[in-house]
Amino acid sequence: MKKAFFELPLRHFCIYFSIGKKFYRNSIFFGSILFSFLTSILPYSAFSQPTVNFSYSYINVTRNNGGGTLETGDTIEVHALVNLPSGNALSNVYFIAPISAGTQYVAGSLKLITNEGVLLQTFTDASADDAGVYDAAAGHGVRINIGTTTPGGMAYSGANFNLTTGGGTITGGDVPKGGGGTLGIIAYRLVITGSFGNIINPTGTFYYSYSTGGRHPTIVSTSYVFNYSGIKIVQNQSLCVNFSSASFTAESSFGSGTTQNRAAGVNAPGYTKTNIAANSPGDGFYSIVNNTSATGATNNGVPYAPTASPTRVFGGYWDIIGDHTGAANTATGNLPVAPGTNGGYMLAVNADISTGTAYTDSITNLCPNTYYEFSAWVRNICGKCGQDLNGNQTYLPGVKPNLTYAINGIDYYSTGDITYTNTWVKRGFIYQTGPAQTSFAIAIKNNAAGGGGNDWVLDDISLSTCYPNLTMNPNDTATACAGLPITITDTVKSYYNSYGNYLWQVSTDGVTWISVSTPSTKTPVLVNGLYQYYVDTVFTPNALDSGLFFRIEVATTTSNLSNPNCSVANSQKVFLKVFSKSCSVLSAEILNFYGSVINNKNVLQWTVQDDDNIKEYAIEKSTDGANFSMVGSVAGSQSTQGGNYTFTDPDNTSNINYYRLKLVNADNTPARYSKTILLYNRSALFKISTINPFSNDLKVNIFLPEQGTVEMNLYDMYGKILSKKTLQLSTGNSQVIFDNVSYLPPGMYILSALYNGMAVQSKLIKSD
Repeated sequence: MKKAFFELPLRHFCIYFSIGKKFYRNSIFFGSILFSFLTSILPYSAFSQPTVNFSYSYINVTRNNGGGTLETGDTIEVHALVNLPSGNALSNVYFIAPISAGTQYVAGSLKLITNEGVLLQTFTDASADDAGVYDAAAGHGVRINIGTTTPGGMAYSGANFNLTTGGGTITGGDVPKGGGGTLGIIAYRLVITGSFGNIINPTGTFYYSYSTGGRHPTIVSTSYVFNYSGIKIVQNQSLCVNFSSASFTAESSFGSGTTQNRAAGVNAPGYTKTNIAANSPGDGFYSIVNNTSATGATNNGVPYAPTASPTRVFGGYWDIIGDHTGAANTATGNLPVAPGTNGGYMLAVNADISTGTAYTDSITNLCPNTYYEFSAWVRNICGKCGQDLNGNQTYLPGVKPNLTYAINGIDYYSTGDITYTNTWVKRGFIYQTGPAQTSFAIAIKNNAAGGGGNDWVLDDISLSTCYPNLTMNPNDTATACAGLPITITDTVKSYYNSYGNYLWQVSTDGVTWISVSTPSTKTPVLVNGLYQYYVDTVFTPNALDSGLFFRIEVATTTSNLSNPNCSVANSQKVFLKVFSKSCSVLSAEILNFYGSVINNKNVLQWTVQDDDNIKEYAIEKSTDGANFSMVGSVAGSQSTQGGNYTFTDPDNTSNINYYRLKLVNADNTPARYSKTILLYNRSALFKISTINPFSNDLKVNIFLPEQGTVEMNLYDMYGKILSKKTLQLSTGNSQVIFDNVSYLPPGMYILSALYNGMAVQSKLIKSD
């Protein structure tokens, strides 16, 4: 009687970080690892040129719960998978893997496991006591002899690096069974010792022999080498708070349609597209669907296996769900749609036996030296797919999906195990482009062996830009006297330290802007968890400057300042009001000037220290901060003792009003002005307004009664989120710009804004 996998013939070998029940070929991780030969039965012989599958991958053990990048000090478990279908046989089977630079072997971690992670056998690091050995000598590492030497016996005892013999025999179909034969994994652990920015390159070689068959069989010895393309050591960073979707060419949400199966496929190396059906997609196949039922049924309440349920894929195994795009509940997603009903598509994957790439695409139009959030929503859709060592169904989840995101062929992030919870989960990471980088190739790879489990759906692939907050002071209107200097400031706060380049801009209408300074650079300083710096500009206006708007623009590089798609100018625009040259600077006579809303009336109060030359205080009012008119007056006391004054605006307050005092002198000298204050009705809803229709840019003006967070979403007419911004805005008026909307087709869109539990929606038209 054969024992477990360490005694079994190996057909396909993969080293991978385990993620789920199935194994994917990983062409980016270790190149093409599918190695197959046609099997033929010849007279007087057993096999010739056996079919054997290998793959090589890993799991980040430290971050397997919730996912993450690979950091110094993390532990990974390297997996070398072998799958030998029934009807094939191998002899003298052994595996050798040197320890990669930037890693350190974890003593006593060499073992054999099933594709579901069930432990079959452990080995000591010493030589000559069992079938495994670890040798720290240069160029050496771990070696393990695989299979049996006699029925019921173990592989050669005394594995070391000096022998070209000693491996065991494997016959397809021995336990642990899976993948149409025997399926098992060699596993060992490494601690990451390299520094951030380093790339590690795990590798290994699988050695075996086979008979050519025929009347005069010959024993052929060969090997298969795995060369992993690399894993980058990257510091984990939280996903950013302020973000806006960037323009890119990836599938994103896979579109929508009224047919259950989308006709067009995706770039999925090693996978084949098929329609979802009773027993489809099988291992190594994918579908693009708006409903994961085998028949298009919409009831997910029917029984699961072992009860036969023909509306479920494989007669009772897969969930029946809809896609994720635009779902009111991001965890549960959308309900499945009936045939003929329009519904969003998603990518449904039945992971291959071998680990490997399941999806690739190119992302362009990126900005250099910029942080991006790359993410996708994933869901495990089979909670009944597990199998035991003999290939019998356990009706448990089995292999858990586990994905890696790779950029330009290098692994950056692992999702960790996607457990079966009947919910969608978002998995993503932060990537910073290089000094001149404007594009990259993205790959989503399957790290887990196929077979019993590892069936998953993917939707809403997203690339977002992390934006800073810009706060102007003053935040609405700056008043000045012609010929006298004025200062305008801005505070730049960002989750990342890259937005240190800026310039000042001016506008005559608040829409079209021109730069009025050369690019400057400051070094952000970490303050209360945010990187920030403070900039100011001092200039002397003349009377013709009255009515101008000012703001700053920031970017991650000086060259990005000239690219509207790579710079940020979401600061509040400041309106400049310049009085005549003969106006004098307001003295310290007014100690305090403030207001409040009482019984829906605006009540102004001010305190004066010395007003012996003040004939009256004229109260001027504005709804835009630029055009003022007189609404009343209060006589001055003309006393050196000063006094306290009150004025109530006879009109009911609107959402926003600006007030200032005009000090009329008794000696007929030129009048002077107080500062401008803002009053608003705090019980009023916040307001948004837009230029409608819009074309290349969508500019949104927002009024907030109090400082707070505004979440804005731009939807298409089907409810799909096209762009999202979450911004911390100050009291009063602000302008937010949705750039990169020129790619949107003409039509109707919905803009939704949420603030302090209040929602405002606006219908917009996109023109040509």
